[in-house]
Amino acid sequence: MDITYIRLLTIVLSLFAGVSLIIIARKLKVPAIAPLLVGGIILGPEFTGLVQTESLDGALKFIIALSVATILFEGGLTLNLNGFRKGGKVIINLLTIGVFVTWLGTSFLVHFLFGYSLEFSILAGSLVIVTGPTVINPLLQKVRIKERLHQILHWEGILVDPIGVFIAILCYEWFSIEGSAMMHLSQFLFRLAIGTGIGFAGGYAIYFLLKNKFIPEQQVNIFVLAGALLLFGVSDLFVHEAGILTVVVAGFVLGIKKPEQFKRIHQFKAELTDLAIGVLFILLSANLRLENFANLGSSGVWLIIGVLFLVRPASIFLSAIGAGLKIRDKMLLSWIAPRGVVAGSMASLFTLELANLGYKEAAFLEAFTFSIIGTTILVQGTLTDLVAKILKVKAPPKKGWLIIGAHSFSRKIADFIQSFGYTKVFLLDSNSEKVEQAAAAGYEAFTGNALAVNSVPENIVPEIGNLLVLTDNIELNKLICERWQGTISKKNMFRWSNEKEDDISSKRIYGLPVFSVMDKPSKVAYDLNIKESILVRSKLEHSDNKLVEGSVPLISLEENNFTFDIINKESKGDILLYQQIAHHLPFYVHPDHIVELDVGNYGDLLQEAVKFAVKTHPELEYEDIVNRLVQLEKSNPTVLGNGVVTPHVKSESVSESICLIVKVKKGLDLNAYDGKTSKLFFVLISPKNDPELHLILLSDIAKITADTNLIEKIISEDSYEKIFETLTKFRN
Repeated sequence: MDITYIRLLTIVLSLFAGVSLIIIARKLKVPAIAPLLVGGIILGPEFTGLVQTESLDGALKFIIALSVATILFEGGLTLNLNGFRKGGKVIINLLTIGVFVTWLGTSFLVHFLFGYSLEFSILAGSLVIVTGPTVINPLLQKVRIKERLHQILHWEGILVDPIGVFIAILCYEWFSIEGSAMMHLSQFLFRLAIGTGIGFAGGYAIYFLLKNKFIPEQQVNIFVLAGALLLFGVSDLFVHEAGILTVVVAGFVLGIKKPEQFKRIHQFKAELTDLAIGVLFILLSANLRLENFANLGSSGVWLIIGVLFLVRPASIFLSAIGAGLKIRDKMLLSWIAPRGVVAGSMASLFTLELANLGYKEAAFLEAFTFSIIGTTILVQGTLTDLVAKILKVKAPPKKGWLIIGAHSFSRKIADFIQSFGYTKVFLLDSNSEKVEQAAAAGYEAFTGNALAVNSVPENIVPEIGNLLVLTDNIELNKLICERWQGTISKKNMFRWSNEKEDDISSKRIYGLPVFSVMDKPSKVAYDLNIKESILVRSKLEHSDNKLVEGSVPLISLEENNFTFDIINKESKGDILLYQQIAHHLPFYVHPDHIVELDVGNYGDLLQEAVKFAVKTHPELEYEDIVNRLVQLEKSNPTVLGNGVVTPHVKSESVSESICLIVKVKKGLDLNAYDGKTSKLFFVLISPKNDPELHLILLSDIAKITADTNLIEKIISEDSYEKIFETLTKFRN
C-alpha cells in the first residue's frame, strides 16, 4: 500500500478509535487512558498493525507537541487563585521539594535495581516527575475528596507538567549533548523565562481582544485555539519545549481574567482535549513493544512498587511539613499520583531520539514510563474511592442551593430552606433590579446569565449541590438544568414546569419538574406581593388542618432531606404550603388551639392559653412569652371592641405563626371602649423574622371583629371544623 494511504489510515483510525474508547470509558466509568493503552497496542504492529506510527516519521513529534499544548492550555484554564489559597504552601512545596524527591528517589531506584549509569538513571527518573491533569482531573471528578486535597492535587497535576518536562529536557540534553553543566542550566532558566513571559503577554493579549469585542462571537473558540498554538510555536522558536509552559500560563491568565466568552471557550477546549488525549494515546501505545515490558522482569515490579509506595509518600510527607495536614490527608495524597499523557509523550520522544543515536538502553525509558502509567491508572483509578472512604477524607455532600430567579416567590422558598440553619441559598437573576431588592433584604443574590456557570462567583460554586429554576420559560428552565449538569448531580436539579406531559425519563432532559399545578413563578410572586395568596409553614404532623381545597404542597424537610410537591403525614418535619385565600388567619389555627376557659382575670387567661400552645409546639419559651404578653397588655392593651381582644407577641422560639382562639363565656371586664365584656381572645404568637405576616394576621382579626354576627357564631360553635369553615367562608 502507498505510504500516503498508510499515514492517512493511521491518523484517521487513531482519531476515531481514541474518541470511541473515551466514550466507552465514560459509559463504563473507568479511566479513559486504560482502554486507550489497550486499544493502541491492539491496533499497533504487535497485533493488527492497522496503526503504523513509523509511517509518520517526524510528523509524530509535531502531533505529540500540538496535542500536549492543547491539553495543557485547557488545564491552565481550570486553575484559580481561590483554589491555590486553600493549599498554597503544600502546592509550592510539591513543585519544589516534591519534584526533587520524586526525581532523585526514582533515579536512585533505577540505578540500584538495574545498574544503569547515574546519568541515564537521572534521565529515567525525570520522566515520572509529572502526574498530569489528563488523569488527575477525571479521577477527582469521580472521587469527591476534601476541597483542600482536591485543589492540591489539581494544581500539582497542571503545574508539575511543564516543570517535569523542563527537567526531563535538561537531563536529556545533559545525557546526549556535549556541554558544560552551566550551559545546560542557563538553557533551562532561559526556557523558564521565555515560557513565563510569552505566556503572560500572550494570555493578556487574547483577553484584551476578547474583552473589547475585536473577535466576532462565532469565531471566538477557533481564535483562542489558534492563538494558544501560535504562542506555543513562538516560544519554541526561541528555545525548544518552552511552549509547554507558555500555554499553561496563557490558559491561567484567561482563567483568572474570565472574559465574557470564557464558558464557551472552556467547553470547546475540553472537547479538543478529549480529542487530543484520544489520538495521542492511541499513537503512543501503538508504538510500544511488549517484549520491552517483559525485559523489565522482577526488578521492574520492585521499581514500580518503590515509586508508588516509597518515593511518592516521601515526597508528600516532606512537602507537607508545617502545612497543617492530618496524617490521613497525607496518606491520601501519597496514594494518588497517576501519570498520564505528558509522561508518555516525553518517554516516547526520548526513546526514539536515543535509539537513533545508538543507545541500547533507550527502550527501557518507554517500557518503564508506560508501566508506571498503566499501573497507577489501573490501581489508583479503581481503588481511590475505597481508599478515600477508609481514610475518611471524602468531601461532605454539597448542601448549598442555587435558585434561579430573585422574585418574592424565590425568596420565600429560600427563607424556608435557610431557616434550618445547615445550608445556604444563593439567588441568581438577569434582572439587576430584582437582585438589588433581594440583596437589600439580606439575601445573597447575583446578577448574571443562569446558562453560564461562571455567572456565579468561583468561591461559591463548590458549595452548590442543588439547583431550583423558577423562571416562566419552561424550555429555558430545561436548558439551564442541562448547562449545570456538569456541576450539580441530575437528581438534585429541579425546575418549574406546568407541562402535562414532561418526559423526565429522557436522558436529554435535565432537572425534575416541580410546582406543575401552579401558575408561572412570576404570577405566584405577584399574588404573594398583593396578598391574594400566602405561603403557610407547618409541621407535617399539623398539616391536616391547613390542607383545604386549593392548597399546594411546595417543599418539605424530612430527616434533613428536602422533598417537593409531596406531603408525608407519617413523617416528622416541616412543610411549606401555597394557598390562594381571602383571609390568612384560619390556616394558623390548630384544632387544639380552640379552647374555652373559666378564668377570673386576664393574666390567668394568658398563662393558660400559652400552655395549650406549648403542647403542640414544645419549642416555645413559655415563661418568656407569658411575661412579654402580660407586659405588653399592661402598656398597650389590645381590646378591640365587640368583646374581642387580640394579645400578640413575636418570638424567636417559634418557626410558624400560632393563633389560639380562647372563649370565656362569662367574659372579662377589660374596660373596652364600647363597654362590652371581652369573651373572645385571639392570642397570636408569630416568628420574629416574619413581621409582615404578623401584621396580616392582625388585620384579619380586625376585620372579623367588625362583624358582630360572626363573633357570636364563633363563640357559639363547639367544633374546630365548624369554626374553620366559618372563618374560611368569611368575606368582608
